[in-house]
Amino acid sequence: MEIFKKIGEKLGIIEEDTTTKINAEREKIKETMKQNLSKIGFTKEEIDEVLNILIESEKEVQKQKDLLIGTNINVDDVNLVMRPIFEEIRRLELKAAADIKVKIAEIKARKLEK
Repeated sequence: MEIFKKIGEKLGIIEEDTTTKINAEREKIKETMKQNLSKIGFTKEEIDEVLNILIESEKEVQKQKDLLIGTNINVDDVNLVMRPIFEEIRRLELKAAADIKVKIAEIKARKLEK
């Protein structure tokens, strides 16, 4: 059944479920991160420490996205409402990336101390 869906999406007969696609891409990124951290000797617990930053960030980004629901109703300029939310989402993403780098460095330092 899945093959027919994929063919239909490629031909434009069936619209792609972008939410499912985005979620699958996120999971793939997380899995790649797990594999890469495992390759450099991180334990499951250490990997979880790093991934928790990403998971918490996703929750905060989703809260901001939820604020966008209905922003185009009775508003003359939706950009005035949407721009600050998009800027906050971008800030959260950048903060998560920086926090992940710091956490990885922190874990590596802990490993060297042992």
